[in-house]
Amino acid sequence: MRRLPTAVALLAATTFAPAAFASTEFSVAPDCGVTCQSAFEGAVEDISAALNYKALAPAESTGLLGFGIGAFVNYTPVENKSDWKQLTGTNVDFVGMAGVVVSKGLPFGFDVGAFYTAVPDTSVSAFGAELRYAILEGGVAEPALAVRGAYTATSGIDDFDYEAYSVDMALSKGFTFLTPYIGAGYVWSTATPQGTVTEAPFNLRKVDVDHERIYVGLRVTLAILELTPEYERQGDNNGYSLRLGFSF
Repeated sequence: MRRLPTAVALLAATTFAPAAFASTEFSVAPDCGVTCQSAFEGAVEDISAALNYKALAPAESTGLLGFGIGAFVNYTPVENKSDWKQLTGTNVDFVGMAGVVVSKGLPFGFDVGAFYTAVPDTSVSAFGAELRYAILEGGVAEPALAVRGAYTATSGIDDFDYEAYSVDMALSKGFTFLTPYIGAGYVWSTATPQGTVTEAPFNLRKVDVDHERIYVGLRVTLAILELTPEYERQGDNNGYSLRLGFSF
């Protein structure tokens, strides 16, 4: 059974990841034009919503011996289709990612986590890390309350560097094999153009995207397997994620 999350990760990456950055290596179209900066800003809005660090878990602390691993996919419909078309010359309906996420419990109510995803047949990858602290660790009678800080970045994109920081607070309460959770926070994202796109005729400049976000999810536990669907809204973007994994 422990081979299942890895198999799902490989299948998800093959199915969804080629569309993760809208074009094969995310290159700015030669005919982007004098309004390329505006199009770049719109595309970064969608990228930020897709690539912020996903919770994909309830708020309770997993304890010193706690460990979890899973495969996940995310689907974020774009809100700026005309900007993507102008920027890349490609019709884009969504930004997505698929990969693997891990978490480890630490003493005193702390947990750490990380994710990684690679786009097949390209040099593009995305990765991130989190540190979470359970203010209330949760139990039979009380809910769990946690605060989280996270970082996300990409590599392998020639035309710009991307990174994001986020903070949020989450609340959850377990009921037998179901654990619903809800959270809210803020995301600070930066995309910094590099190379020829910073020169004429493109003249791209750094874009900062700062937005509040809210999310709700449900952890369904079946023996050691866990299924976690999650909905998120950041700015004007809706996002949908699904994690399949196990923990102990």
